[in-house]
Amino acid sequence: MDTHDNDGGDNRGYGGHNSDGPEQRRGLRPGLDLLRAARFLPLVTVAAWIITIFVPILDSGNDDGPRIRITSVGETPLDPEYLSPGFIAIWLLIVGFAILPWLFGVEQWWSGSAIVLGALLLLVLAAAVINPPSLLWDGQTDDGMPTGGMEVALPDFGFAISLIGSQALGAAGFCGWIGAQRRKSGA
Repeated sequence: MDTHDNDGGDNRGYGGHNSDGPEQRRGLRPGLDLLRAARFLPLVTVAAWIITIFVPILDSGNDDGPRIRITSVGETPLDPEYLSPGFIAIWLLIVGFAILPWLFGVEQWWSGSAIVLGALLLLVLAAAVINPPSLLWDGQTDDGMPTGGMEVALPDFGFAISLIGSQALGAAGFCGWIGAQRRKSGA
């Protein structure tokens, strides 16, 4: 039984004769699955950041008075005057890191940078929990009685989504780094 095609290559492991299954296929292209994961995981980060445009990351929850609501583009309502340059810079970094592996492949410098950016995003989220935005307000009721309060923005559902997105970017970096190492070593 012939297990070679016309160019002399071995067909085993690709559905041909004497296939040993997926283990042999992975052995022929080490690190390929990790490099694919490194390309797709940053898209999870972009999706998380898109969701958190509409789902608040931090929210004070006040429906009667002033409210603090932080999304991935800054404070809401979505208005150009509320857009924060720092939040836009993070957006540009995330989208850039999601596009780069598709344009140039997964390189080790990209992988290391993705790990660092994922860690920095986690630190920013941790800082938001440790020192949340707050607001002191005062005023008067219609009958002249003084009123006031304090609003503190606490983590909301978007916070969990942002955590997942940050971890996905860090995991993409690790997958890219390990996948590149396996490709180089051939194991």
